[in-house]
Amino acid sequence: MRPTVPLILVAALAAGTLTACGVGSVSHPDTVKVAYQRNTNSKVRYTDDYLAMVKKEFEKTHRGKKVKLIPIQASENDYYAKIQQMMRSAKTSPDLVYEDTFLINADIKSGYLRPLDDKISTWADWKQFAPAAKAATRAEDGKTYGVQDGTDTRALWYNKEIFAKAGLPARWQPKTWQDVLDTARTIKREVPGVTPFNVYTGKGPGEASVMQTFEMLLYGTGKDPLYDPAAKKWVTGSKGFRDSLDFVRSVYAEKLGPEISDALDPNVGVRNVSEWLPAGEVAISLDGSWLGEYWLPTG
Repeated sequence: MRPTVPLILVAALAAGTLTACGVGSVSHPDTVKVAYQRNTNSKVRYTDDYLAMVKKEFEKTHRGKKVKLIPIQASENDYYAKIQQMMRSAKTSPDLVYEDTFLINADIKSGYLRPLDDKISTWADWKQFAPAAKAATRAEDGKTYGVQDGTDTRALWYNKEIFAKAGLPARWQPKTWQDVLDTARTIKREVPGVTPFNVYTGKGPGEASVMQTFEMLLYGTGKDPLYDPAAKKWVTGSKGFRDSLDFVRSVYAEKLGPEISDALDPNVGVRNVSEWLPAGEVAISLDGSWLGEYWLPTG
């Protein structure tokens, strides 16, 4: 999932009231503070551009109201740590925070978030959101704590020019994990100097290791492979769990992935999309549908 809050600006202040996602912010009553992650690649500013547009549009529509943007330029792990620290105090807490939906329940239990049900119930645009989008920001207590500004999926991105050099088809459609590994092995053999397959792993990449690699594998191994909703318990040690970890082990044990020092870099995701893929240094990458945002002419 992707960040969850900014579209609520229209609902939160339209009636001249502040809805604080942070716990007890001490903002000026006519100013809403919005904290968000700024990309560590200084050329990539699509979030900044989007929020600047929202700020301009909102302030034009609601005279006398102001939006204060608080960019935090950091890797994803450091950004999450920073906003957790900010939300602990009314002096530093933003009114709205851009965060991933997987953080909602933890932040609610920490007392950092307030429900938005009273706002969205009178917000005309709320009916335009798909049921799945509404469910993504609904917590275990049945209340809604955020609004999605988008969602995403994962895919295997691959370089057709490298595939051609390796004698592989331009229209690649692997059916199994084994197909993917065998293709990476072919690239290693036929196109030396290229990283055959990037998958995120280790603590450095944080969420990317969990959601873009491990969970993408695990979710293909059976129903509710990670969390048992009936028992309300996490599933650990299953065959699918072990097989998923073994797949990642194969990538790095066979040197099909990046160098370990690069793979454990907290900024490996930015490096992969900004440097390696455009330069043709990586043949295949298990990554998100948002990668194209990095390649827009405007950044």
